[in-house]
Amino acid sequence: MSLVARSVFQPRNPHRPAALALAALVLAGLVFGATGCSDDDPVATLDEMAWSTYLEPEYTLRAVWGLTSSDFFTVGESGIIRHYDAGQWTSWQLNYLYTLFGVWGTDASHVLAVGQSGACYQFDGETWRTLYAATSDNLNAIWGTSWDNVYAVGDQGTMVHFDGETWSALPALTDHALFSIWGAGPDDIFIAGTGGTLLHFDGTEWHPMDSGTSVVLDSVWGYGAEDVYAAGSLGTILHFDGREWVREVTDTQERLWAVRGLPGMPPVAIGSNGVFLTRGESGWASGSVAEGRYLYGLWDDGDSALLLTGYNGLIMRLTNPAWQTLSVGRTHWIEGLWGADGDKLYALGKQGIVLQTADDGWQNIAPNLDNVDYTEAWGVSDEDFFVVGSGGVIARYQHGRPWETWTLQSGANLESVWGTSMSDVFAVGAGGTIVHFDGFTWEEMSSGTTRPLSAVHGRDHGDVFAVGLDGIILHFDGVVWRPWDSGVTLPLYGVWCRPGGETIAVGASGLVLHNSGRLGEDTPWAARSAGTNFTIFDITGDAEGRVYATGFNGLVLTYDGAAWSLLTTGNHDRLNAVHVDSRGNIYAGGLWGLILKYGY
Repeated sequence: MSLVARSVFQPRNPHRPAALALAALVLAGLVFGATGCSDDDPVATLDEMAWSTYLEPEYTLRAVWGLTSSDFFTVGESGIIRHYDAGQWTSWQLNYLYTLFGVWGTDASHVLAVGQSGACYQFDGETWRTLYAATSDNLNAIWGTSWDNVYAVGDQGTMVHFDGETWSALPALTDHALFSIWGAGPDDIFIAGTGGTLLHFDGTEWHPMDSGTSVVLDSVWGYGAEDVYAAGSLGTILHFDGREWVREVTDTQERLWAVRGLPGMPPVAIGSNGVFLTRGESGWASGSVAEGRYLYGLWDDGDSALLLTGYNGLIMRLTNPAWQTLSVGRTHWIEGLWGADGDKLYALGKQGIVLQTADDGWQNIAPNLDNVDYTEAWGVSDEDFFVVGSGGVIARYQHGRPWETWTLQSGANLESVWGTSMSDVFAVGAGGTIVHFDGFTWEEMSSGTTRPLSAVHGRDHGDVFAVGLDGIILHFDGVVWRPWDSGVTLPLYGVWCRPGGETIAVGASGLVLHNSGRLGEDTPWAARSAGTNFTIFDITGDAEGRVYATGFNGLVLTYDGAAWSLLTTGNHDRLNAVHVDSRGNIYAGGLWGLILKYGY
């Protein structure tokens, strides 16, 4: 019995004005165009090749501060700092290990940024230098009245003060994490944090305030000492009139990460899933911006413009009555890479992304399906292939035709697809799901397990492997799937069958398993060292039998049939996917939309 519902969709129009589709188009201006060698060029050896960035990463931006709405700094994930000045961007990545949560300054040559593990950097107009912030706790926010009177707050009630030269620790008043700080002046400062924490400084001492709530408060800001707002989880917004804090009516349960306002205008708040609230006479009314992407940072120029930062590089400027997108960012992380002929590369990812290289960069050719995260592709050519994804979605692309799609009745997320021909295709996923396509319909196969399956690969219809969580390995002999004891319980995320009969499975903590036998011949899987303890997420190979794998911390490995070696990328982002094309170019992709190329 067929277990899928079938439908037909036109390809997603890359020119539609919605922000998600626009993101695919603007990639052309952000990345190198698709390039390659002619068919007559020799295949490069590894020592003749070098890494380059094929698709620039876009890191989530947590905070923003500026001199004007056209001259500002943003900070965010993986130590990224970006400076926008009259339309020109300058970027720094100071330390990949530390996400930066706060930025503040007095002028273009006096800027401070703070973040994880007490990270603190000072900008002098040309370069950033490291400062010791008198703590190793995460610093979540920074604010000051002048260069010699700056405060930062963080986890475990951490409070530190900067006098223009050095940081010093202040006595902690709470063990709650502190997420925001703002003041009407040096003698009137407010701090907000977890557990409904609100603290106030009156110029002499700090003391707790009664917030009337125990929810997380992520942001505090005001027009003045008697008109202050705090916002946080469950759509919570509080108002302080100089005497007490009162909870105000909102129409959302979304977490609110920032609250702010312009002179003479009602305040606004932003948060998860693109929520944007505006205060009115009867309460706060919510709308949505940025196609539902998470919004974190908010800053005003004190005059007429608001700046907003968010998920994967999003930066927007609001000058009443319109939003202007200064950096569209990304809506996806790369989960899969594929290409058959060497002429095109396909990148699959979260939020409905099936990117195809084009003459001027990339275009999103995904079918018009909502809320699908695509994970992997396989096919016989660039003009005929399958993609699979979340919610049991399977889609077939045939050049010149509408997408043909199926949806598993179980709704099980699918993680991997592979076949011997377009009438012999396997897909695997959650709950031990294995389905097979015979050229006409998809049918469920009995896997004998409910464990999630991560990957499938084989040599022919009678020699197929699937791997998954708890070290599970299954083998299909052309008739039935049988378990094959792996000897391990760690998750397995990838499997590859080399032409000569050797099969390799990879997984958590650098696990690599090799086997050159056949099921039932008492040939145990042998764990071999690949020289890493980082989790390996994907594995692939070329026609010559060389194998490539990718994982945490920018990890790329290669195996020549005898030993594993490292291909140092110089990058530290998680790499979920790897692909090698017919010319020998290696591609690795992962978080933040990053794609690296190892080639000429």
